[in-house]
This record gives sequence, structure tokens and C-alpha cells, in this order.
Amino acid sequence: MIKRFRGAILGFAIGDALGMPVEGLSRDDIRRIYGEVKDFLHSPYGDLKAGEWTDDTEQMILLAKSILKTVYFSPDDFAERLKLITSNRIGPTTRIALKNLAFGVPWNRSGVESETCGSAVRVLPIGLVYSFSLDLVEKYAVFSSIVTHKGSAVSGAVAMAIAVACILNEWDDCRMVKEVVKRTRKYDELVADKVNLAHQIANLDLDSAVDRLGNSMSVYDSVPLAFYCYLSSSNFKECALKAVNAGGDTDSIAAMACGMKGCRLGIDAIPKEWIEKVRDAEMLIDLADRLHDLHLMISNIR
Repeated sequence: MIKRFRGAILGFAIGDALGMPVEGLSRDDIRRIYGEVKDFLHSPYGDLKAGEWTDDTEQMILLAKSILKTVYFSPDDFAERLKLITSNRIGPTTRIALKNLAFGVPWNRSGVESETCGSAVRVLPIGLVYSFSLDLVEKYAVFSSIVTHKGSAVSGAVAMAIAVACILNEWDDCRMVKEVVKRTRKYDELVADKVNLAHQIANLDLDSAVDRLGNSMSVYDSVPLAFYCYLSSSNFKECALKAVNAGGDTDSIAAMACGMKGCRLGIDAIPKEWIEKVRDAEMLIDLADRLHDLHLMISNIR
């Protein structure tokens, strides 16, 4: 199981770093400028080097470290850690919520009504550590979201956390999607329906999927498209390159898709050259190992 924790955490960061240079570009623009993105590239804005990741991974790491500190998820601790974000790429919803937290607004009132995907992207550690209880995963996913993202955005956090938990529990993809749709529907019916659609069209090509699902930072687009990239790919590299070349919110879509695929296949399925080149790979592996150890500890004493 430890290889799957490593695959999830490292895969997530690799997807983020691969998608970073083309974030915000359309699928056609990526084709025109790059042909096809196949490896890490420098940011065209000069802020990040090839293999470096964005605030998506930074927030995921902050959430993981919070869980390691508190054992059972503490929104108060996580809110304090979010104030430490250094990235200049944070999304609009998170930016407003961080201002609220800085002014002393408590975590249960700091979040903003939103449909963006920030809280869905970072939720991976909750799905991993608490996978022994899907009810607990769902509950903590909601709490972790509303620190910054309220409204329909909560559904994306639930969808991603439940998916990761089911994958770690070795559920097949049909059963996993059914569970995700059931639990996500409580928070937003359209997100649930589009995740189900992603499963139904997993045999279609990427252009068709982008047309049907969308690729924006909206939780209605990015989360279902991440599911499509995961479900339609037979290996980690295929999943990553689909997500990165889909256009739109590429770093977030690829992080979510590759986190799921890495969890399913384990670290050995990730190309070694990507592991060697991604930022702070050893730190990420150590983080995954510590999350794995915590998971074993609390799942055995519950």
C-alpha cells in the first residue's frame, strides 16, 4: 500500500508541474504553440522552472502536514497553515478567503460561495488517510473545503476525496464512480451527473471529452474532466498527457487525474525521468510515507 500512497502524492505533484506552463491556454493554443506537451517545461511567465509545481501542490502539502500534526482533521489548524501559502498563483476564491482569515474571520465563516475547484484539488490526503471510513472522508472533505470554498465547490472536494478513498480500497472503477456520484449528489446534482458522464464517455477521444465536459477552473468542468482522463487511460503517462494537453485549468486537472492514477497504479508506474525531475521528490515521498504510517495507525485503533 505504501507504493500507492507514494504514487498518489508524487503523481499529483507531477501532474501539477506538467500542467503548469500551459495553464489557461485553450487546447488549440497548446497545439499551435507546443504541438503536444510531453515533458516538464518552464513557465512562460518566468515564475516557475520546469518541474516546479504550483499552489495546488503547496495547498495539498499544507493539508497533509495539518493532518499529520492533528491526526484527525482540524479545520482550525488547516486554516492557520493556509496563511503560510507563498505561491503567487492562488485562485480567486482562495485569495479572498485568505484575506478573511488574515483579518481574523474564523474558519467556518472565512470561505466564499464559489464553483471553482481549489478545494477539490488539494483534498487528496483526506481520501488517503481516512479511506477506512467513507463517511469520515466525506465529512472531512466538506470541512476542508468550506475554509475557503463554499457552495457548489464543496461537491468537487467530496467527489475527489471519495474517489481516492475508493481507489485505495481497490474498488473497481464502476463501483468507485457509483459511490462518488451518490455522495456528490448531496452537494450538487450537476457535478454528480457530469462525473457519471465522464465515465460513460471514457471511450471517446480527448477532443470529444473536452467538448462534452469543459476544461475551465469551474468544479463543473475540471473535476469531471479529471475523472475522464483517469478513467480513459491505461497507464500513468497517458493519463498525465491527456490532462496536460486538454487545455484550460491544466495544472489542476492533471494534478487531480494523476493523483487518482498514481493511487491506482503506484509509484512504479510513474516514469522515472519525471520522478527525477519534479521538484522536491524526496520530500514528497517522505510525506507520502508519513501519511501511510498515520493511516495504518488510526485504521488499526478505530
